[in-house]
Amino acid sequence: MPFGYANVVGGVIVPQLTAQESAGVILLAASILVLRTFRERYLFIWILGGAAYFASHWIIRGFAVDQAPPHLDAISQAGFIAAVGLFTAAVFIYTRAKKLILPLLLVTVAVTAYAALRALYWPDSLIGRVALEVSYRIVAVTAAVQLIRSRWGRWEIAPWLVSGSFLLLHLDWTPVTQQVPAGLAFAADALLGLSMLLLVFDDAKVRGRRLRVINALTTSIAKAKQYEPMMTTAVEELKGLMRARGAWFRVLEGDRLVIAQHLGVSQEFLRAMGNLDIDETLRGILHEGKPAVVRTSSASEAVREHLEVEGFRHVLIAPVLGKKSAIGTLALASA
Repeated sequence: MPFGYANVVGGVIVPQLTAQESAGVILLAASILVLRTFRERYLFIWILGGAAYFASHWIIRGFAVDQAPPHLDAISQAGFIAAVGLFTAAVFIYTRAKKLILPLLLVTVAVTAYAALRALYWPDSLIGRVALEVSYRIVAVTAAVQLIRSRWGRWEIAPWLVSGSFLLLHLDWTPVTQQVPAGLAFAADALLGLSMLLLVFDDAKVRGRRLRVINALTTSIAKAKQYEPMMTTAVEELKGLMRARGAWFRVLEGDRLVIAQHLGVSQEFLRAMGNLDIDETLRGILHEGKPAVVRTSSASEAVREHLEVEGFRHVLIAPVLGKKSAIGTLALASA
């Protein structure tokens, strides 16, 4: 019997789950419960990938590595490739990289078909196996890179854990699997599920902070008789939300921008940068009405010197729009 271990319940033989399989089922169940609460589309796709991943291992349980019948091995490997594709699609949806979905679909279908055909007709081909390994790892690495790029500059561990779990995805293959410690596969599977749940919870926490900021700003606007207290609250709340090291609000006065409110900057910075001529970068931000990130290394020499003294590596500058045009800028600086 290929299942190895089983329980007899009411005269029916029920396969007994291993520790690794039990962990997979528990994580899938936990993900479904989280999905009921947060209803994130990317999490739904991730759960489908988790189900395909679990099924790809289940179909050949009880067989030694590379010893399963060809038809079962073909189903297992095709299911694994489909799982990698679904995991990657979840990352693309999460990072709003929708233009990558169609190429991913085409690649996943092609590699899935190739995996099944290779297992059926060329199971002993080394070149064919290497081509398969390279193909799905390219997809996995692309997902990892895309996720890190989208969260770059934020002090969050969950995206790095999810990306690391992508790099640990692998098909069982005797030359490689024999070199892997026994407990590493279990740890990799646990990381795959837990890291995504952690990412969902981190996003929920960020949304909570945003709602608190909106509530604080709304309360400040309702109570303020002048704009200064309102802007002080706005600068303080946005600095905390974005975890910025410094923040300041500049008012447009003619051809100059004057700091009206500030947090996290020195008096020397205020004296030197309190009144700033509108350069090409600021003029573009004010004219287009869109925020931009200015790196310290690409700033003008005079500005770069003061930003480096404060320890700022980049500054997010967002225009503050009035009824007809911009009335100033809000800057959030990070180390």
